[in-house]
Amino acid sequence: MNVKQFLDQVAYTVEKEYAGEMMTEYRSNYDDSYITFVGQEKNIMFLAKLEITDQLTHGVGFSPKDSKWYGWSHRAIYGFKIGSTCKKGDCHYIASSDADLLEAALEFWRCDYYADVRSDGIIENDDGDKFYDIKWDYLPSTPNKSLHGTIGGVEHYIKALGRGEWVAKTMDDAKQMAKDFSAGVS
Repeated sequence: MNVKQFLDQVAYTVEKEYAGEMMTEYRSNYDDSYITFVGQEKNIMFLAKLEITDQLTHGVGFSPKDSKWYGWSHRAIYGFKIGSTCKKGDCHYIASSDADLLEAALEFWRCDYYADVRSDGIIENDDGDKFYDIKWDYLPSTPNKSLHGTIGGVEHYIKALGRGEWVAKTMDDAKQMAKDFSAGVS
């Protein structure tokens, strides 16, 4: 399917103002979510090629062509069906316990430049959002020499718990995996 056919089937256009400039964007017929701007249709050619035409939202949709739910962002796309798996380390993996969630946060920040990646507890902001207070020691391999021997850190957002490792047993499960994948690569 070409992009024009695809967009004619799944979208409508609307004029919106962005930074003082009027622009035309495509919005999903299914839920009114943003798809792309007029003039940037080439950015969604992959959606047309896979024929992701059902229940198309920003980042998730179903392809009747291959009976898969897809999740995507500008970084990646992947299709899920009955029997698809979710394992620790996958983009769509969401820890099922507080301990696994903390370990995933620590693993995210481990690299060749940091030693002793650790959490110094949980921080809560004024909006009630919670973050792990992640700290590390900079190693001599860190390219910025002024950081050698110092402590770095970041506030790592704490996500809601998920299912951990699991297998899609229904198409609704496959849809959830696609949603989790879209969020994981966004």
